[in-house]
Amino acid sequence: MAYEKKQKGKKGRRLFRGIIIFLICILSIFRSVPSILANNAKTILPEKGTLIDTISSQGYFIKKETVIKSKNAGQLEKLSIEGERLAAGKEIAIIKSSNDNSHLIQELELVENYIEALKKTQNETKFILEEKTKIEDLKIDLISEIQSSVSQENFQEIYLLKEQLALYQEKTEDMAFSNTLAGQSLEKLENKRDEIISILENNNIKYYSPHGGIVSYNIDGYEEIFLPKDFENYTYDNLALKKASQKQEKTKVLLDTPICKVIDNFEWYLAMKIEDINEIEGFEIGSTINVILGKDKHEIKGRITAINETKDKAVIVARFNTMLHEFYDLRISDVKIIKSKKEGYKIPTKAIVEKDTVKGVYIKDKSGIVKFRPVNIIGEDSNYTYVDIGDNGYIKIQDDPVRTITLFDEVFVNTKNIKEGQILN
Repeated sequence: MAYEKKQKGKKGRRLFRGIIIFLICILSIFRSVPSILANNAKTILPEKGTLIDTISSQGYFIKKETVIKSKNAGQLEKLSIEGERLAAGKEIAIIKSSNDNSHLIQELELVENYIEALKKTQNETKFILEEKTKIEDLKIDLISEIQSSVSQENFQEIYLLKEQLALYQEKTEDMAFSNTLAGQSLEKLENKRDEIISILENNNIKYYSPHGGIVSYNIDGYEEIFLPKDFENYTYDNLALKKASQKQEKTKVLLDTPICKVIDNFEWYLAMKIEDINEIEGFEIGSTINVILGKDKHEIKGRITAINETKDKAVIVARFNTMLHEFYDLRISDVKIIKSKKEGYKIPTKAIVEKDTVKGVYIKDKSGIVKFRPVNIIGEDSNYTYVDIGDNGYIKIQDDPVRTITLFDEVFVNTKNIKEGQILN
């Protein structure tokens, strides 16, 4: 009986020890889970980025645009391509008249042929004319002799002289030019040629660039409305578009209609609507302004020319001298006016935690220890937060310099299982 009790006691103690060991193992496993999770937690390195504070606006393009109108009616033929930069005096287009000029072209060809023939036979023509003059003089002498013979009633002599005069007359007729044009002088033929060419040119008129700039066949009707002057008149209520643009295709055009325009690309303006006048506090006439516009989000710098206030709204007009070739065909575009730029470290917003009312992040240092690093937030953009870079790795918290993050610190993105002081592998 005592033996059985002793055996039961041993079994009970072994069971108790087993339970204790099991519980210790379970506790160790539970205690190690956060460390395992922490070791597998994702970290990122901070990136340098720029936080841009902008004002959204609609911008209206104001350009020096010279519209070229047709001086005749007919078929338009473009001699320059859309958006091409031209020098002053460069051919842009030609309008071929709808009138039938075939008879003029034939006459011009005939006149030019006679001019060429006369130039080649100038010596021969001179000789013929000199001979003709001599014969005419001989004919005058014969007539005088005939008149003398008549007075003397020398009829035999009269008959002979008349026969000789008839021969001279026949010879001069043979020497005459058979064609009216050919009988004209070289000077008269050249004048005739120039006259025909002038008529043809007036029917087929070429158009030239009046000054250097960008050529466009897109006419929107605002070329003589949005003029680069009187900028105080560009107010919030005055800026509106009503006319639709018209692109000039290769087609028949009427007299005195716009066919194209040349845009001065050295200077242009942008009138930008401001919905809340408080947003542009600090903007001044004469100061520089940076804007972002276009599909490729170009950032360009200009200078403020006018600020026109209308109650709680406004319009800023700014002058620019670059990049118009990217926007020459626009009249209106979405614009971002840059208020400020701040350089900082860009980190995921969810990595930001708060400890003792101080915002910061958890990092893993070189020794694998989790540490808390305070940060000064300078702004947010989508899912990212921008924090102050600091001065040599230090920022001020309540006027005290404290160490902040650097480019080489591994920042924990998910801080759920992260605690300061943890030692990670």
